[in-house]
Amino acid sequence: MFAKQFISNEIFPLKKSDSAESAMLFMEDWLVKELPVVESAKVLGIVKKPMLFENDSKRIDQIMELNTDVYVVNEFTHLFELMKQMNQYDLNSLAVIGSDQQYLGIVCAKDISNYAYAHSALVQEGSVLVIEVAAIHYSLAEISRICESNDAKIIHLMIENLRDENNMLLVSIKLNKLYLTHVIASLERFSYKIIYTNSPTDPNNSLDDRYNWLVKYLNT
Repeated sequence: MFAKQFISNEIFPLKKSDSAESAMLFMEDWLVKELPVVESAKVLGIVKKPMLFENDSKRIDQIMELNTDVYVVNEFTHLFELMKQMNQYDLNSLAVIGSDQQYLGIVCAKDISNYAYAHSALVQEGSVLVIEVAAIHYSLAEISRICESNDAKIIHLMIENLRDENNMLLVSIKLNKLYLTHVIASLERFSYKIIYTNSPTDPNNSLDDRYNWLVKYLNT
């Protein structure tokens, strides 16, 4: 899950002698917004798509940006840090260098995204719940306890801050259980607001209800 694992075999850096026009074609073909400029295995600079539109008759060495700090990562940069840097600086590609500062290749956002999904719990069987809760009342331990009391385990979780005046959170959880009728009922008993679920209707639910009514009747 480190940068060196995501180096693309299809995307290549620019040379100083390349034209802005050819660089633009490369970016369009590879669906990237920026490319490093490399010579003798050294990253010399970076070229971004808007720079090409403004200087379409020039060579790359005449328009490249020399500051590469934001656009270059070490080969052992973790997947999470790659995603953070791309999001923070609105990038969809990064140059990768080794410990000796030598250029190794380019990582692309789409490859990272595909890997992150394919190796996450999102591909496992189960259903999704989205819960709305005030940030001050949010407790993963409590939500997990409620789910597990209904034989369901949280296998993936994402939290979105709505940034509203009530400081509410949307908590999206993937559970390893397909039918969530009882999980939902338990969460609602604890005052959690269910915003969304893709859980299908449990075909055994009506039988469960009849059984519960029968037991209640026999105990009266």
